Amino acid sequence: MTVFPKVEVVTVGAGWTAGIIAQQLTAEGHRVVSIEAGGDRFANPNFAHNHDTLYHMLRTGLMYNLSKETWTWRPNPRVPSLPIRQYGSFHPGVGVGGAGVHWAAQTWRFYPTDFMYRSHHIQRYGEDRIPQGCTVQDWGITYEELEPYYSRADYDIGLSGQTGNLNGTLLEGGNPFEGARSRPYPLPPLVRSIAGDMFSDAARNLGYDPFPQPAAILSRAYRDISGRERAGCVYCGFCTRYGCEVDAKASANVSHIPLALDTGLYEIRTYSKVTHVNVNRDGMATGVTYIDLVTGETHEQPAEVVILSGFTLSNVRLLLLSRSETHENGIGNDQGMVGKNYTYQLSKTPASGVFEGRRFNLYMGNSCLQDVVENFNADNFDHSDLDFIGGASIACGGGEREPITSAHNLQPAGGNTAPAAEEEEPERRHPPVAGEFGSLFGGATQWGREWKENLRNNWDSSISIGIQGESLPYTDQYLDLDPTYKDSMGLPLLRVNYDFHENDRRLYRYVAARCEEIMQAMNPTHIRTTPELDPYNIYSYQSTHNTGGAIMGIDPGSSVTNKYGQVWDTPNVFVTGAALFPQNPGMNPTGTVIALAYLAAQALKNTYFRSPGEIMA
Repeated sequence: MTVFPKVEVVTVGAGWTAGIIAQQLTAEGHRVVSIEAGGDRFANPNFAHNHDTLYHMLRTGLMYNLSKETWTWRPNPRVPSLPIRQYGSFHPGVGVGGAGVHWAAQTWRFYPTDFMYRSHHIQRYGEDRIPQGCTVQDWGITYEELEPYYSRADYDIGLSGQTGNLNGTLLEGGNPFEGARSRPYPLPPLVRSIAGDMFSDAARNLGYDPFPQPAAILSRAYRDISGRERAGCVYCGFCTRYGCEVDAKASANVSHIPLALDTGLYEIRTYSKVTHVNVNRDGMATGVTYIDLVTGETHEQPAEVVILSGFTLSNVRLLLLSRSETHENGIGNDQGMVGKNYTYQLSKTPASGVFEGRRFNLYMGNSCLQDVVENFNADNFDHSDLDFIGGASIACGGGEREPITSAHNLQPAGGNTAPAAEEEEPERRHPPVAGEFGSLFGGATQWGREWKENLRNNWDSSISIGIQGESLPYTDQYLDLDPTYKDSMGLPLLRVNYDFHENDRRLYRYVAARCEEIMQAMNPTHIRTTPELDPYNIYSYQSTHNTGGAIMGIDPGSSVTNKYGQVWDTPNVFVTGAALFPQNPGMNPTGTVIALAYLAAQALKNTYFRSPGEIMA
């Protein structure tokens, strides 16, 4: 085993949060090493920045190799788990830059009430409104505390959007429900799409408040934290699952990582898999053990601070794998909290419509060219007379469409909607087969002359209204090590225990009805609606917004870390990313993940290194 010289900080992964922390710390003279399981995306600039749909979309070239490491899933603890053998529900990235290279760049701030979720809902509606078995809690940090870090990130990476609340003053055209911003967006919104404009007109006529999607994609040239002027978006249509060929899309690869490397104090070791966080007899971390995936050799990187900065599921798994005499159940797990409060999201399309004879040019642009309604997200609407808590974003527009992705089962406007699926027992679930959902615009098949003709004529004439709904934690939703299945190195896979609950179904039913009324107001030729929420499945893509498992809080009995991501029982280990979220709001997590990384970096610089090994207040 090779033991490298000790450094101040070692990060597990080299993505968004590692890049931010490395840039912030190396600027102050600290030495940082990142151990990254994937390759170096700087060596070949064309690797992630081309239009190869086969490689990026169908073969998921920028993702984990599931033949080497995957996850298992079961809907609840009463049934067996099985490994995920091909990509479906979520698509985590691997390689320098992580999923930040191929993300969609929809960038949000969570609402002030999201950070005070439990106390807010109890105060407004009473404790009996919290669903049975639900383990929601307050974050241990407020929106007001995090706002300066949101603001710094906005300007460091370049955010495009329409400000809705500037220092408490509501501004026309923005999100009227957002928390107060100390500064406006640095850039105006991206161009509007035809579908987004139609959606906005219909929603506004119904009394709602649509606004353009905020995006970490430059609407025009901008000089970011790196000092380099990046180009504005060219709306090429190859964004999600792809790197950006003009660097208009923000990424740690674009700005933070190059800055850190330029100091000479930052090193990234690629194709290297961390298998264990090492600890001493006092229970403090001493570094990490990793395997060189090219040579098969085992190495040790000693460090004063260990930062778990990989994907949510990877961070939780490594905490559980890092067992020792002092942490028999894994790091952070002395009180059994690691893996708890795992949540996902309701990412669905309740309403789709065909507008025969119209062309929306949906093959261009990016997924941020959409307009959004937040009237029914979070607690932006009164739940007093409703049978659920929480809400969802409603959006329409976007781009990047390929013909095959527009295959929906649509029925004539005003006709019957799709019937609600009967709930199956979890043991009997199976993936859909060809033809089960019908053809693109009606009929019973997804093949043949009629289907091809419809696809040829109308694939760019159909649009969908989608939602991103909250996901609340429950006692039967958690992450743990699978007792049966192992990876290519013989280590246990992480097991995901998750399914939708009654609150999800009620929330979806309510918001789906709002989607249908907006679609009807858009006056399509044909319409398809899905009014009921099917059970969660692992085989169809929904979002990569997995959260929880190493949640933050105010004490070790109800959380794994404090608000800085510092692990209570091992104070020189930090966790970054969405694993810290106690529950999942109804919007994309990355904006908050980035803000929390800035917060952690400042705490390390200004507080931790002055009193190493102590829990920061």
